[in-house]
Amino acid sequence: LEEATAISEETHRRFFHQFITVGSTVLFDKWVVAPRTAEEAAEHTAEYEEAGLPGCIGSSDGAHIVAEKVQARLKNAHLGAKESHTARAYNLTCNHRRWILNTTRGCPSSFNDQNMQVTDSLLVALYRGDVLSDVEFVLLDYDSDMRVVEVRYSGPYTITDNGYLPWPVTVPPEKWPYTYWMAVWSKWVESLRKDVECCFGIMKGRFRILKTGIRLHGVDVVDKIWATCCALHNMLLDADGLDERWEE
Repeated sequence: LEEATAISEETHRRFFHQFITVGSTVLFDKWVVAPRTAEEAAEHTAEYEEAGLPGCIGSSDGAHIVAEKVQARLKNAHLGAKESHTARAYNLTCNHRRWILNTTRGCPSSFNDQNMQVTDSLLVALYRGDVLSDVEFVLLDYDSDMRVVEVRYSGPYTITDNGYLPWPVTVPPEKWPYTYWMAVWSKWVESLRKDVECCFGIMKGRFRILKTGIRLHGVDVVDKIWATCCALHNMLLDADGLDERWEE
């Protein structure tokens, strides 16, 4: 950067810290906003409803970002079961267009999906009914006479894997399907849940620092970088027109 811009290395270093401070606050608060009304939620549930999952607002999963210079007193907490290096964990929810609806601000990588789930403000608010309780959708079910009837529900949900707590708002595929149609439904849910996995891949492709690991000191700066990258990801989707609802 110093050679390409004729700006000193120290100036770039100072600017980077100022940039991620603004990115993790001003930009994040503007671009990573969860829906609060039924009208806003309809922008995110449209594709899932067409795919046969009415009421689904997005998919959720956890991501681990390598943090090479964690404080010594926090090292053991940031050594997860999946990695041999220190990392920070984040729970993220995105829609079918990979638009990020919400993310946690950072947990030790020793946290599993259930630990991160209870720290996720969006999932907890949906579970308690504090937000989007005015969202209604209809599912088909059988009555006592085995006739197909419509059942109306309120409050959206997200699709997850089987590592989450069994909340009504976190719907995983069936781990042990005992009917053919249950296996088909689980396979369909698994395919749609890849949205959040694709979102992680896109972000790591766009921002190399998330892929190769963060070498700055401390965990606070890692959280700032993650929040900034989430905001920039949504900004790029908006600039490229990829945040618009899919047309038939």
